Amino acid sequence: MYALADCNNFFVSCERVFNPDLIGQPVVVLSNNDGCAISRSNEAKALGIPMGCPAFQIKNYTSENVIMLSARHVLYRDISNRIMRILGEIAIKLEVYSVDEAFFQLPYDDEYQNHELLSEIVKKIFKFVGVPVSIGFASTRTLAKIASHVAKKDPTNLDRVKGLTNQDEIDSVLSKTKIDDIWGIGRRLNAKLLSCGVHYASEFIRLPKSYVQKIGNINLVRTQQELIGHDCVSVNPVNIAHKSIMNSRTFGHVINKKREICDAVLTFAQSCSTQLRQEKSAALTVTVFVYGDRFRQDLPFYSNSCSIRMQSHTSSTIEIVRHAIQAFHIIYKEGYYYRKAGVMVTDIKPANEIQLDIFNAEKEVKHKKLMSAVDIINNRYGTKQVILAPSLTKGEWAPQQNHHNLQSKTMRFYSGMSPRHTPHLNHISNDNE
Repeated sequence: MYALADCNNFFVSCERVFNPDLIGQPVVVLSNNDGCAISRSNEAKALGIPMGCPAFQIKNYTSENVIMLSARHVLYRDISNRIMRILGEIAIKLEVYSVDEAFFQLPYDDEYQNHELLSEIVKKIFKFVGVPVSIGFASTRTLAKIASHVAKKDPTNLDRVKGLTNQDEIDSVLSKTKIDDIWGIGRRLNAKLLSCGVHYASEFIRLPKSYVQKIGNINLVRTQQELIGHDCVSVNPVNIAHKSIMNSRTFGHVINKKREICDAVLTFAQSCSTQLRQEKSAALTVTVFVYGDRFRQDLPFYSNSCSIRMQSHTSSTIEIVRHAIQAFHIIYKEGYYYRKAGVMVTDIKPANEIQLDIFNAEKEVKHKKLMSAVDIINNRYGTKQVILAPSLTKGEWAPQQNHHNLQSKTMRFYSGMSPRHTPHLNHISNDNE
């Protein structure tokens, strides 16, 4: 039996944890550079504001005052980690699908026992984290995804848990589930199925298997079999090491100051090295790239990249930053305005497979101990508590975030808290998001 936990309006819910005044208000969280809506409260949805709506167009949908907030992804990631730890207490196998969703296997075969267990988990997450969560469970992941959607949308479902185990109930739900609401069916496949006269999941599962494979691929066949009740879809584990790691950012505005862009490169390089250590990996090559703004006709356009191969595989922040800065100085050109920069590390191997360089063994051991100490401090007291000194300056390269919600105060408060010190947020109402 599989379950899917889905955090309701996650980014908005995270903001409400630290500002209960937002409860009951139409709230929209904006993407990087305050571009478009990436999370909406139920009140904002009721006003007709669509997902992805550009910020400047939100006022076109309503005359009411809509609260727009700049995204704080570090905060959301920390809250997500707390939720996943609680789910991990009961999950046999936790598969984190995204920052606000996770699949897991249930310990019981009995529907009543599973329902009771999941109801307690929903209450526990809301009590200790303050974020409303909906959970659906069924014999397959795809059906569990549909069940979680039903749990979230049904106003009569007070405990926000829904099980799809009875075949008659499954048939009833599938007859109301539109094709584009099925996990794994995107716009292209949705258009194909609609052209074939298939509008609902109940119609989709009645199509011949050979015909499904003809109009789609093997993944579409697996989706159909999952809806029928055959478990055949897997989720990639989140702990698989990447073949490459990249950190980049589109700046809030064009920049022509070398120091500012260099600061951005330094920050991205630190993030890459931290992720390498989290995955217990090491990289051999560092690549830095810069882009101008190709849409500005009044400015000359320039872009370039440079790759540097280090002496040996490493995850040391000091080494990766040093080579990233070296690569940046090679490609930087005066007189140009830049809109984007990034750092990528490649040629990645597991750290336990790396042979020490005989000429630099002592330095590598020292760096490994230092990086371990830095990670312990940052994991305990919050990210970026210990960083390289040059990155202490606040760069002009940061994305636009003009809609703050007690930004600096809540971040300082939250980052210093351990999970056991999270406040009991019983005063936050269950708004069934």
